[in-house]
Amino acid sequence: MKILFVNKAYFPHLGGMETVVRQLATGMLKRGHEVKVLCFGDRVAKGKTEVIDGVEVRRVRPIGHIGSAPVGFRFLTEFLRLSKWADVINLHSPNPMGEAALLLFSNKSSKKIICTYQGDAQRPKFLLPAYDLMLRRFFRRCGVVAVSSPPLSENSRVLKAAFIKEKTHVIPLGVRTKDYENHQASDLKEARSLLAPLPSRSFKVMYAGRMVYYKGIEVLLEALSRLRVQKYQISAFLIGSGPLENDIKAFIAENALKSDVLILPHQTEGVYRALFSMAGCFVLPSTHRTEAYGIVLAEAMASGLPLVSTELETGTSWLNRHGETGIVVPPGDPDALARAIARLADNEEERRRMAAASRARARNFFEEETMLEAYGEMFNEGALC
Repeated sequence: MKILFVNKAYFPHLGGMETVVRQLATGMLKRGHEVKVLCFGDRVAKGKTEVIDGVEVRRVRPIGHIGSAPVGFRFLTEFLRLSKWADVINLHSPNPMGEAALLLFSNKSSKKIICTYQGDAQRPKFLLPAYDLMLRRFFRRCGVVAVSSPPLSENSRVLKAAFIKEKTHVIPLGVRTKDYENHQASDLKEARSLLAPLPSRSFKVMYAGRMVYYKGIEVLLEALSRLRVQKYQISAFLIGSGPLENDIKAFIAENALKSDVLILPHQTEGVYRALFSMAGCFVLPSTHRTEAYGIVLAEAMASGLPLVSTELETGTSWLNRHGETGIVVPPGDPDALARAIARLADNEEERRRMAAASRARARNFFEEETMLEAYGEMFNEGALC
């Protein structure tokens, strides 16, 4: 079977959607399917297709952005060409150019069209009514709409229509849990070396993800500042980069947090996974519903970490069960976040209980192989457009 994956970006660009598309592309390739990816990106070689882990990746250089969404008319022509090759098209949404391409070129298509809907767009607000209307037309062309969690299916402003509900399937995103349970000695050594600048006896908080507006990193830093005033020995390491990185570094300097907060760039996969084992808890302090799932929470759960996350009425509070696998707090509330971190730092027994529950929940519900099996069946049996 020939499968075309369509997304805004692809590895080595890092992000939740990119991680999932890479998992699906490599997973389907190992199952014997032919796989290609169409996306935007700056790594564009004229007339050539890049091959990553056996997956053919066609990147189109964007000419601009609407909100965070890249746009470029060449994306449409590449979609037309590649869609003729494919038996199955899996579009990851929101992605305005991908949806527009399907609406323009799939009218008489007999392809299997499957949408993986990652979450409602939030910006720019003045364009949302028009975009939501386009999405509803787009969903009529799709045989299946896959979503990552029940809360997304229930609370999405776009998925409310009855005809969409009828074709919606919940398939949780997952990780290879065993990769987060055992680590190479060299990866552990490198992880310890990276964290050496932090106070050795401190309770360590971990964050990993892009440094963008909806992640709430400034709320985490505010919480850490309050904990420092309260004489808690708590430090944090933040893994990632993004447009707000300089602002975050400035906040750290202005609030005298430099000795307690460490920013690390993206690491190799082995070292990245080993860093989870160095933390006392994992915090995802997101402030906007753009955070529709948080696959990094599944990574932390597979690593056996208690979680602190925020109530956004999205998948984050479905992954992290309050009082069981961690603590859920209101978004944008540094005091509540500080109390949650302090509670975990102060209560080793509760921390261990939540850590065990996290690991068990990851194994039972967020295993990558389970996700791949569900998508494989859907690709083989998906309804025709």
